[in-house]
Order: sequence, then C-alpha cells, then structure tokens
Amino acid sequence: MRAGSPALYVVGVAMLLMAAVSGLLAWLDPRLFQGVSTWAKPLKFQVSTGVYLLTLALFMSWLPGDKKQTRLAGYVVWVAIVAGVFEVLYITWQGAMGLASHYNYASAFYSAMYTLMGVGAVMLTTASLALAVLVASSPTYALPRTMKHAVVLGLVLTFVLGTGFGSYLGAQRTGHWVGGALTDTGGMPLINWSRSGGDLRVAHFFGIHAMHFVPSIAAWAAAMRLPGAKHVASAWFVAAGFSALTVWTFVQATQGTPFFPNWF
Repeated sequence: MRAGSPALYVVGVAMLLMAAVSGLLAWLDPRLFQGVSTWAKPLKFQVSTGVYLLTLALFMSWLPGDKKQTRLAGYVVWVAIVAGVFEVLYITWQGAMGLASHYNYASAFYSAMYTLMGVGAVMLTTASLALAVLVASSPTYALPRTMKHAVVLGLVLTFVLGTGFGSYLGAQRTGHWVGGALTDTGGMPLINWSRSGGDLRVAHFFGIHAMHFVPSIAAWAAAMRLPGAKHVASAWFVAAGFSALTVWTFVQATQGTPFFPNWF
C-alpha cells in the first residue's frame, strides 16, 4: 500500500488510529446520541474511510510506474484524501460535541455543512471511478486478467451504487429509518442497523464496499477452484450478483423490512 501511494497509506493508517481512540472514548464516555455512544458514528466513518483509502493505495500498487505519475492518479490520491479528511474531521467533531452531523438542519451553518458533506462524499467515490479508468487502461496491471476485471467492476460499482443509494439516503429528511423505531437503540451490534424496520444504510454500505466485496469474492472463487472462476466472465457474474443483492437490500429497506429481524 505504501508503494502504491505513500500519501493514501499514511492518511489511511491515521484514520484507523483515530478509530482506535474513538473506540476507547466510546468505552469511557457515557454520553449517548440516538441511543448509542456519541462516538459510534465517528468510529464507523474513521474505519470505513481508512479502509477505503488503504484499498485505493493497494489497487494502485499493481499499476505500472508511469500510470502512478499521471494527473488522473493524482486526482485519485488527493481528491480522496481531501474529501475523506473533511468528512471524518467534521463527523468526529460533531460526535465529540454530542451533535448530529447528518440530517442536521438546526441552523444555516449546519445545513450548509451537511450539503458540503454530500458534495465531499460524491467526490470521494469519484476517486474509485477514476482509479477504475486507470486500471482498465493499464495493459500491464500486475494481477491476472480476471482479477483485473473484478477490481475495475468493484471500483465502478462503488461509484454507481455507493453514490446512487447514498444520494437517496442523504435526501431523506427524517433519516435512514423506514417504518421502525427512530433510534439506533437495539440495532445490530457495532453497525447499529435497525432490527425493527427498514434501514437505508444497508444498501449504501454494500454499494460503497463493492470495491472490497467483488474482488474478494472473485479471489475466493479462484482459490476454491470453482468451475469457470478464472474466466473473465466470472468477474462479471460476481459483479451482477452483488449488484442484485445490493438493490434487493434497498428495496427491502424501502418496504420497512429489517435486513435482519429482531431475533438475530
């Protein structure tokens, strides 16, 4: 990862170190927000953004040297860092103050910051699309052809699904809950997805992490020597199946159905 992009590597590791601190504060600080620790949201975004940046660095490490020096590669690195740092710092600050970062319309300032967060989130996912172009246009990418396709498809889906479902999620004035209790209390451990109704965060999560799921599933299939796993078509099959799953979680949420029921 350091070889792929020293800047992405350093900032990604810093995010994970911040997450460790937030985890400690969640244990020490008794304050709650929406039924869970006020540090829960900063912790999740620090981990998610840190992993995102490190994954971009990993995928860049397999690019030939000349591709890493292009303007498009610079766009991937610095847009991801600037947008990611802005998002995480604001969410962490609001969490430390016991205030909402998302769906906060309490003042003109908070409304403006929420809009800027939306812009930053879109810019963050465009970095995955730009990297997909770099990888697809590289004839000497240091991965087997099937895995190269899986990486490209995962990056593209992160932009398409992550941005699409994220935009819908962000536009809901009442939050991410659908037909259930308007609180994270009693949600799934760690991720807090609602178990009393639909939760729009589920589809957004799968969409944003397509860049992890699609290559990982393709790599697992190849390691298990499943029939056709090393054929390029298998990468497209995995991407199609994952997309269908993500869309299904969105439809499920809009119908007010929890991803996992109360008994889970």
